[in-house]
Amino acid sequence: MQETGQNADDAFGRLSDENNEASIGELRLADGDLFELPGVQGRVERLDFGNGMLLHRAELRVRENSLFDVRNSLPPGWLGGSATVMGKLEIECPHGKRYEMTPDVGMIKRIDPFGTRYFLPEDQLIRHVGVAIPLKPLKQRFGDEFPESLTPFLSDRQDVVDIRPIAVSNRIRSIVSAMFSSHVSGPGRLLKLDGLASLFLGEVIDLHAQKTQEFSAPLALTELEKSVVDTVIARVSKDPGAAISVEQLAADSQMTSHRLNSLFRQTTGKSCSEFIRRARMRYARELLHRGEMSVKQVAAAVGFAHVSNFSRSYRDWYGESPASALRRS
Repeated sequence: MQETGQNADDAFGRLSDENNEASIGELRLADGDLFELPGVQGRVERLDFGNGMLLHRAELRVRENSLFDVRNSLPPGWLGGSATVMGKLEIECPHGKRYEMTPDVGMIKRIDPFGTRYFLPEDQLIRHVGVAIPLKPLKQRFGDEFPESLTPFLSDRQDVVDIRPIAVSNRIRSIVSAMFSSHVSGPGRLLKLDGLASLFLGEVIDLHAQKTQEFSAPLALTELEKSVVDTVIARVSKDPGAAISVEQLAADSQMTSHRLNSLFRQTTGKSCSEFIRRARMRYARELLHRGEMSVKQVAAAVGFAHVSNFSRSYRDWYGESPASALRRS
């Protein structure tokens, strides 16, 4: 879990519910150990790759509404990114402002002071990752080509609290899901995770830079373009498993596929094809959670002709096979 709060050697925190602010004491974990706290069970892993890059992974089963206070594992002056591939949570910063994280919304951030709090809503499985790196090794990696979009995070002050939400792309989802995959094992496990952590932070930085550029020169959609996007969103949301394609949706809207994807990126932060895939994966997860259909039936219901393609796509999206999700339900 991207915890802007752990000490350098162990996970540290206290958990209480929103109606009882009393601390339950100190929690010390060896990396990757299972732990049990009121309302929460799961695994937290902290990996230091020795090159400045830190990775936190967490898989948490939350039975009751819970909150988690954590302490920073890095001294002031670092850049981090975090995302969830399953579940949702809220983060409250030391200055009191809250930010919600979902599979669609991640963040790029720097939080120097202590006092970060995680709110975990009940009845869900959370898979969450965070990557952080101190500014010195980060600048060494960029050399003289440091992105201007990162300037707000580079202050020499030691009380910076800066969080910027980002729209999670399919690329980021794929990287995060891979961190939970059974393929990340064996003698090369740490090398694989180190590479994935670097890819993840690189994608977060690129998305933030792209968003900054778009914000500096926004292009307003016409009423007709807004209507097209709203119509396509409604059509896909109503029946995610329908035999639809970006090409067909674009033709029905009397525009090119490139233009439709561009309008979707301006409106949702995702291309039309990404939006369709997200809708199908969410619907598949809902059907598997019900436990009333086989994996093959779910694959057909969400528009996949071959169950193998569906299983691969689902694993890339959520980091587990649809069969595992069905067994858990």
